[in-house]
Amino acid sequence: MQKSRKPVTHYPSQPDTASKKTHASQLDELRAALQEKEALCAKTLAEFDSYRKRIAKDGNAEAKALIRDLLLDLVAVQDSFNRAFQSEALKAEPQVYQGMRSIQRQIHQLLEQRGVMSFDSAGQPFNPSLHEAVDTEPSRKYPDATVSREIEKGYLWEGKVLRAAKVVVAKAILPSVRVDKRV
Repeated sequence: MQKSRKPVTHYPSQPDTASKKTHASQLDELRAALQEKEALCAKTLAEFDSYRKRIAKDGNAEAKALIRDLLLDLVAVQDSFNRAFQSEALKAEPQVYQGMRSIQRQIHQLLEQRGVMSFDSAGQPFNPSLHEAVDTEPSRKYPDATVSREIEKGYLWEGKVLRAAKVVVAKAILPSVRVDKRV
């Protein structure tokens, strides 16, 4: 026959004051550790958010650089069409001329849709951020340091210079002064 076991019931005895202090100090230590871990977690989340934003910005800058290069290539093609249309031989072939004109218009529309705008330089004051001086020439028509001719158009994209205009800058011819020798 087996002995029947009685369930043992333990009633906590009154803890002494030393035990209370131990529990309180352990609780304080746990709270401090928790606060430390929460601070570490918040710092890690902030660093990750900064990293995510930096990566997005870098990726965006890289994509913009690639788009800029492509737009510059299209501008070069546009310039080639403009030079071709100055050829008399091309004008002798009306069908070829019309076909090329159609392609040029499409490229022009594509550039405009992407925000690429050309700007006129002739008669404007020379601005090194917009113009690349390729030569100077004496001029009675334009004041000194004014663009007298545009060799290659300049373009803006998103409010910034995509390609500077290649220009010839005027050097004003000063009128000759007569000196009266009768003095």
